[in-house]
Amino acid sequence: MEIVIISALAMVLVFLAFITGLHYGSKVRKNEVIEMPSPVKAIKEHKVNKQKDLEQQIEEINLYNIDSYDGTELGQKDFPNN
Repeated sequence: MEIVIISALAMVLVFLAFITGLHYGSKVRKNEVIEMPSPVKAIKEHKVNKQKDLEQQIEEINLYNIDSYDGTELGQKDFPNN
């Protein structure tokens, strides 16, 4: 049973490699530029997006806490650590 699963997985991977090769091969034939994403740029963008998400989350918690304030700390949400 394991051999059948491994064989099926290998066939799927070979098919995906073939399709990817066709895609990039057609771009080369048409003299289109193949642009590879920069991993450094992707990591920097991820960090910026993560920081923006954290700031948005803090702002939403602030607004929620203001709306639910009744003079005590009951019903208040805590802020995320990081």
